[in-house]
Amino acid sequence: MIKSAKNKTAPLLFNPRDPAFRLNPYPTYDYLRTHHPIYYQPEKKYWVLTRYADIAQVLKNPSFGRAEQEPVKLMNAFQEPNNRIFYLRQESQYLMRLWLVLRNPPHHTRIRHLLRNAFTNARIQTLRSQILYRVNDIINCFQDRGKMDILNDLAYPLTLASNCEILGIPTQEWHPRFKQWSDNLSLMLDLDITPIAKERGLLAMAGFAEYFRSLIAKWHTYHAPQDALISTLIQAQAEGELSEEELIAHCILMFFAGHSTAKHLIGNGILALLRHPEQLHLLASDPSLIETTVGEIARYDSSHQATSRTAQSDVKLSEFTIHQGESIQCILAAGNRDPAQFTEPNKFDIRRKPNPYLSFGQGIHICLGIHFAKLVAEIAVGTLVRRLPELSLATQSLEWEETFLVRGLKSLPVVF
Repeated sequence: MIKSAKNKTAPLLFNPRDPAFRLNPYPTYDYLRTHHPIYYQPEKKYWVLTRYADIAQVLKNPSFGRAEQEPVKLMNAFQEPNNRIFYLRQESQYLMRLWLVLRNPPHHTRIRHLLRNAFTNARIQTLRSQILYRVNDIINCFQDRGKMDILNDLAYPLTLASNCEILGIPTQEWHPRFKQWSDNLSLMLDLDITPIAKERGLLAMAGFAEYFRSLIAKWHTYHAPQDALISTLIQAQAEGELSEEELIAHCILMFFAGHSTAKHLIGNGILALLRHPEQLHLLASDPSLIETTVGEIARYDSSHQATSRTAQSDVKLSEFTIHQGESIQCILAAGNRDPAQFTEPNKFDIRRKPNPYLSFGQGIHICLGIHFAKLVAEIAVGTLVRRLPELSLATQSLEWEETFLVRGLKSLPVVF
């Protein structure tokens, strides 16, 4: 049972591991927002927020931060096989605790300052021609076949290549296990993870760490541009602004986070358009709507469903007190459909203005990759709609990824 914020009991409705919930979480969000907008789940020891105003308040309030754990560095590696596995697990946990997204000021401020130039809108816009070329090239490869998988044939290779360009990873250095490592890391970072998912995620971190150490060791041979993110981080480490471990940790973070959200933004967007043909036809007839279309995709079915915060002191929220150390799950996707903020919130409307969706967060932890994700989605979705006017779903039997925090399909087969 859940202890409601109104001191009543409510059925356990918020179960992120329930397949039916993952299939369509929005009716549950609507019920919670209406009847239990702020409640405490004692089994998991966290609060759940579903109203837009409450979520925005928490994200902008410095009294709510990350549950930062001070990283404890291991001093030496073990050579015995069993001890070596133990060491890799511990090192993976250590590296993850260094991630920008899990830290508070002043560490968060210092690291974000080093990363931000690679993701400014001006810098991202320089990728436009390359992204457009890649989208058209992929469509050319599949056009005669009359079918493709939007996610695996287009969205994943497109966002991977574009993200590698930002980081400066040359094509010849792509690792065949990139996707497996990313998928396992995504499962590990979910809510209510299984022990198996955790172990796979830690091994994925270890794989990424080994890969980036090897890449950085021979970085000077690639003649990478100075504005490549890895070049910037290597320079910062050389100047003492970043530790060696922080360098490796943020290569992993920026690689992993850089393409996951954008990939599913494209997939969720094409699905929403195909399920709302009148909106698809509207975009086809007026391509200038692509910017508001992507904004509405991000609001209507966010690829990033929730984010967590921890009270840094006792804080009043509505009529309740969140005590220091208590965790809060801010359900961004629920706030995105709050009728107090959005007219007809369950309607998919690509002309919606204004559209202050929460999908990329707010406050100091707002997503660094927001301009990248939006640009890639605008080009991919816009080009698909323009070039493939007969686009339609190949099947109604679609399977969602086994994660809650990242919402996206495993595949999206279409015909044209």
